[in-house]
Amino acid sequence: MKKLILSIFLFLLLSSFAEAQSHFPSRPINLWVGLPAGGSADVLARALAEASEKILGQKIVVVNKPGGGGTVATSLLKGEKPDGYTLLLTTDTAITRAPHMMDLEYDPFKDVDHFMIIGKWKTVWTVRADSPFKKWSDLVEWAKKNPGQLTFGHCTASSFYFGMVKISQIEGFTFKGVPYACDAPTMTAVLGGHVMVGGGTAAPYRSHVLANNIRIILSDEHIDYVKDRQYTFKDFGYNFEVPLLAIILAPKGIPESVKKTLEKGFLEGMKSETFKRIAAEQEISIVAMTGEKVTDYLRKVSGIYEKLIKDANMHKTQKKQ
Repeated sequence: MKKLILSIFLFLLLSSFAEAQSHFPSRPINLWVGLPAGGSADVLARALAEASEKILGQKIVVVNKPGGGGTVATSLLKGEKPDGYTLLLTTDTAITRAPHMMDLEYDPFKDVDHFMIIGKWKTVWTVRADSPFKKWSDLVEWAKKNPGQLTFGHCTASSFYFGMVKISQIEGFTFKGVPYACDAPTMTAVLGGHVMVGGGTAAPYRSHVLANNIRIILSDEHIDYVKDRQYTFKDFGYNFEVPLLAIILAPKGIPESVKKTLEKGFLEGMKSETFKRIAAEQEISIVAMTGEKVTDYLRKVSGIYEKLIKDANMHKTQKKQ
């Protein structure tokens, strides 16, 4: 009798679970953002939420959980229920860079699902308008003749910093990195002449470039507001990746049917004019990658950064020595 009751209970429980999945989503979805409110990732998340909730039929609530470049939110995500109602939009820092530089409370490839890649920020290397470096080759030539004298402003442990590490290896020069909180203080340093060149994401520099206060002399890809000059990685023969990605993570173990529903909602949302307009304004190239390809690509990028982090003597194992 007890076995019969237990069997009935398990049947009802599983039936209830299956029904809940088939009616997903039946309540609002929380989309965490691993960076501060008002920033580029936050703006992108709100555009995605607005567009995708119309497809999914439920409100998507954006909740900012900043700290550690997305590592704080990723640590919290690990403990959330894998039911599809809590997701995290952040940069790839928490998966591909931070784990090589510090001990974290999660394994980036075991403790969370790599749900989607939705975009890639365009990154730039800039100088003040009156800089003697009129083009990137001018900077490279000067840096070779003046070892270690080139000052480079950048966000701490950023993709553009490690891009500079890679370029200096290719070209055979050395430089002095000057870390800042991120784009705004780096721009201030460039404008004030405190550093000779600065790195950052492309969107914040637009107004300064159009006002002829700052010039972009290198970018990882084409930017519409930069006209009639050679300035891309491709132009200079740099055939490597140091991407800054917009990714969505999920708690490990989301049911496949729930995952497919979310994928469909987000992919349709990314086709909306609202999302495309916001991505363009933020100088983000839209990427629609799902499934195992996401994990495979993040592993590849993680490997690229691991080597560059070691080359820069910033790996966590090097710090302990």
